[in-house]
Amino acid sequence: MTENQTSFPTPIKLLLVEDDEDDYIIAKDLLEQIAPSQFELDWACNAEVARTALARDEHHVCLMDYRLGPDDGLKLLREAPKLGFHGPIIMLTGQDDSRLDADALRGGAVDYLVKSDLNSAHLARAIRYALARREMETERLVRLKAEAENRSKSEFLAHLSHELRTPLTAILGYTELLIAQNSIPDNLSHLQIVQRNGQHLLSLLNDILDISKIEAGKLEMEFVRVNLQTYLADLYSLMAVSARDKNLQLRFIADMPLPENIETDPIRLRQVLLNLIGNAIKFTEQGEIIVRVQMIKEEEQEKIQFKVIDTGPGINQTDQKRLFQPFTQAYANSIRRSEGAGLGLAISRQLAQRLGGDIRLSSQPGKGSEFTAIVKPGPLGGVKRIQPDLETGGAEQAHATRKHRVQGHILVADDLQDIRHLIGHLVENAGAQVSYAENGAEAVRMVTDAAQSDTPIDLVIMDMHMPVLDGHSATRELRRRGHEIPVLALTAATMRGERERCLASGCTDHLSKPVNINQLFTLIERHLSHPQVKTPTLLLVEDNPDASAATAALLEHLGWRVFCAGNGAEALELAERVKPAAIVLDLNLPDTDGYTLAQEIREKGLPDAHLIALSGCAEDKGRSAEAGFRRHLMKPVSMGELTAVLPAKNSL
Repeated sequence: MTENQTSFPTPIKLLLVEDDEDDYIIAKDLLEQIAPSQFELDWACNAEVARTALARDEHHVCLMDYRLGPDDGLKLLREAPKLGFHGPIIMLTGQDDSRLDADALRGGAVDYLVKSDLNSAHLARAIRYALARREMETERLVRLKAEAENRSKSEFLAHLSHELRTPLTAILGYTELLIAQNSIPDNLSHLQIVQRNGQHLLSLLNDILDISKIEAGKLEMEFVRVNLQTYLADLYSLMAVSARDKNLQLRFIADMPLPENIETDPIRLRQVLLNLIGNAIKFTEQGEIIVRVQMIKEEEQEKIQFKVIDTGPGINQTDQKRLFQPFTQAYANSIRRSEGAGLGLAISRQLAQRLGGDIRLSSQPGKGSEFTAIVKPGPLGGVKRIQPDLETGGAEQAHATRKHRVQGHILVADDLQDIRHLIGHLVENAGAQVSYAENGAEAVRMVTDAAQSDTPIDLVIMDMHMPVLDGHSATRELRRRGHEIPVLALTAATMRGERERCLASGCTDHLSKPVNINQLFTLIERHLSHPQVKTPTLLLVEDNPDASAATAALLEHLGWRVFCAGNGAEALELAERVKPAAIVLDLNLPDTDGYTLAQEIREKGLPDAHLIALSGCAEDKGRSAEAGFRRHLMKPVSMGELTAVLPAKNSL
């Protein structure tokens, strides 16, 4: 053997499967010539003995005769992996035959040697190459396994992201809608608790995904202009309740002028600060948490520093050294384990570094801790300096009670007297003139008659399930007669697609029973205020019913007439029929992917539709651009995010 011997096992254990004892002796002599004591040779004189030896899988290389008396060496060659042998096999034969050579290689042999031409050099080379190929194959399999595991991890995280973000869309979407529509202080307080906890779940999910992105080098940053005082006030309002719940005082202090605006990634900076403040509150049982905001000079650059100072138990030197490692929690040795994944500080430090700074820690057991986050504020030339008022942190303001006022002539059509008069009473108290109809036929007659009078009906609240003529038929008849007044569908049906059926019948909008009063007046005010303006249509494609309903409610609150589809086939049919001005499209659908569907929708005659991607996974920018998406939103979406990416309705 050559210098490459050192990379191979010593001794090299060989199994010779050979029924001729003379050939066994020749092979043994050749091995002695190559390197004495380098090889350990075992001899299997027939197929049965060979099968037992192969099953033990104790040899590095097998030399196997092509002919084994009554047995076929090729058959045994194919059996070897099934028996459990994992080493390379070199076939030996008494004659040079290219057909036999090909058969041996197809059967799994790594080499083919002719006995009559065999010498010590040929045998040494064959064994060395067999071992080298086996080593390369092992490395290849290990690499492929690692790549497959990484792909599986990425696919799992993408699936996890989608599966968790979809229900969070419904939770946070409906909560935001209720907060926007509610004026009762106690209800608002409860809804804000739901919202905060939903956002906490979202932050835990983001932590897991972020650490994976950081490890893969795929974390993206987006730097924008941020008003610092407003930003910190929002931060205070998010954390003040948690502090009050533990009877802790939370104070934000700025004892020097700060830039009015900075340039940073607000989402990532908020993630860092929420983590530091949240940890301070979590581990402090009495006293206060101070967030001190200052400008400092470091490396000849101005930077902004956020000191989070608590009166907690402090952290010993051993824990400090490993605190910023992934999956390590602060105070891990304390009696009370903290909630969370142990990722927050590891992510926060890496985010702070990407924001141009770092996180530092100063702490002593029994004396509290001081975490300092430092980030670059962006170019400050010409930026106004202000002395922000952060002592209260921008405490929550009371929400003024909203009083509904509407004008016009409204027809309430419902066969149930209690509901008919309840809705009529609410509308009448808000200032409108109200008429009543007990069925769809009566509603059509009243609208037609009133159109010829001095007090035409301006809007109809139409129950969909009535005797004589149901709401669907009545609305279609009104449209057939040319009446373009708004019709609000009223239905107790909760089946998927009910809203779409109402809109397809010609209704302007949709209300579910039991009626939400704020939603009722929101729709009345919207359609009475702008009766002459056609509401722009939007197609929402989302396969999860709850997430679809929540997102549709947010979009309707923003003034869009929303059609919903649960899969690609429904989306194509609706897109072709209603010609929506905008399309919000989930990328993960049961029958297709969103990128393909977007291209198909464009080919259906909607080349200029405003396409917005919606998903629980990171954007594939190449495919997104090719499909024609203008923006990409991660679930769950807020009303503000939708407002920012949708086109202005007056421009459509």
